[in-house]
Amino acid sequence: MNRRGLITLCLAACLAVPLGSVALASAQVHDLVWKDCGDGLRCADLVVPVDWADPGGPSTSVHVAKLPTTGKSAKPLIVNFGGPGTSTAMLRRKGDPDAPAELPRLLDELQRSFDVIAIDPRGMSEPASGKKVSCAEPESSIYGLLLAKAKQDWDAHAATNAAHQASCRIMAKSTWGGMTAWNVAHDIDALRAALGQDTIIYAGNSYGTVYAQAYLELFPQRVGRMYFDGTADHTQPDFEAWLRDYAVTQERHLTLFRDWCARRTDCALHGRDAGRAWDELVARVRRAPLPASSGRTVSEGQLYAGGIKGMNPARWPQLATALRKALDGDAGDFLEELRPDEGGTSISQDALCNDFMPKLPTYEEFQGIEARLREIAPRFGWLEGRFELGRCWGRNGGASWAPHPLRVKDTPPILFAIGELDNNTNHLGQAHVAEQIPSARVLRHGDGHASWAGNTCLRRHVFTYLSTGALPAPGTRCPAERIQKVGK
Repeated sequence: MNRRGLITLCLAACLAVPLGSVALASAQVHDLVWKDCGDGLRCADLVVPVDWADPGGPSTSVHVAKLPTTGKSAKPLIVNFGGPGTSTAMLRRKGDPDAPAELPRLLDELQRSFDVIAIDPRGMSEPASGKKVSCAEPESSIYGLLLAKAKQDWDAHAATNAAHQASCRIMAKSTWGGMTAWNVAHDIDALRAALGQDTIIYAGNSYGTVYAQAYLELFPQRVGRMYFDGTADHTQPDFEAWLRDYAVTQERHLTLFRDWCARRTDCALHGRDAGRAWDELVARVRRAPLPASSGRTVSEGQLYAGGIKGMNPARWPQLATALRKALDGDAGDFLEELRPDEGGTSISQDALCNDFMPKLPTYEEFQGIEARLREIAPRFGWLEGRFELGRCWGRNGGASWAPHPLRVKDTPPILFAIGELDNNTNHLGQAHVAEQIPSARVLRHGDGHASWAGNTCLRRHVFTYLSTGALPAPGTRCPAERIQKVGK
């Protein structure tokens, strides 16, 4: 490949500022050689250091895909739709089963004004690229600690995750040493340079906003426009405070679920208080397992796991049906529609744990945390502590980029969308990130997580911002749209 030039990254600042907030090195950037790769996409490999803290060390390559513009402009828009693990396959419209149904329409709109470009995080790529890391051992279910009855169950959960992590380390080879959002942000800047752009236009959803936080801190002078959708808060170093935001959000969601059910005549619990239905089942299962069809039973942990899974607004109809049937004597839906997902072989949760939980509390320390979560969110929200910790319990020794307050200034206007029904990346944490960016403009909406593609009002404001830089007026709010369609 021909060398395009050098990306110059800040070295002198390392003397005064911690590593995580500074771009450390210079690395050669190579031209991108685009090739047809199906579904109207052009693909290329971007050569980057394994670890940008050691730019002269081993190199690797990451997969890049481009959906060429259908309009006259060829301005690049770099996107990441979340995960971690969501890859360039999202640009294929039919290539990712996890993609929202409205995504093709959003891509059509963006493609009329931009070359839409996605870059895969390390180890998380579409299979055809040859860069996807699949681990030999499965990880524990992220619901596993909700199912745990005793410390030996916690130990078994940890052992499974440790075995998974060890197998991932082998399969990932040199990639393992660079699996942090800090390195991905540097990869994004290398992509910017390879595209010949002085600044970037970037749109991130969910985990894509973690990369955006890193980029904003490392390269503020290279930000043109940046959109945050469903922001994951990487700025809270206090693990318990981070969990507290989730617990409070989930406790409120039980009430929002109740109110939704009261408004919807097609809700299986319409005419009954859905929140009290949950309370009643919790009281019953603490006395004895809940009966289910075919002689089966549902344990306390299985009820909790199904409740957490069903509290996603898109699953409220299934949760209401499961609760009603359980009250009537058959809790089988908690073993079927709302059963806990099994652990997979992806490396994605390992990357998340490197970024969010490089240091875990001990079992004894978490018992204290959980007791305090029960005090503020006693009906439902306290469960979120076990759910979030379950992602990483037993993993250790990977690369790390720990949460810390954002250090940004002198940035152009940044747009945030915050959903009032978002319990995936909770709205409290999202607001916490936006408050640390002086140039942030918050656009609130009435839907849940990842609603950019599915809310027409939101889509209109975001497209205007990405295209022209014009922000919505202060205090603008988009009404709910997606939640109105749930169950219909």
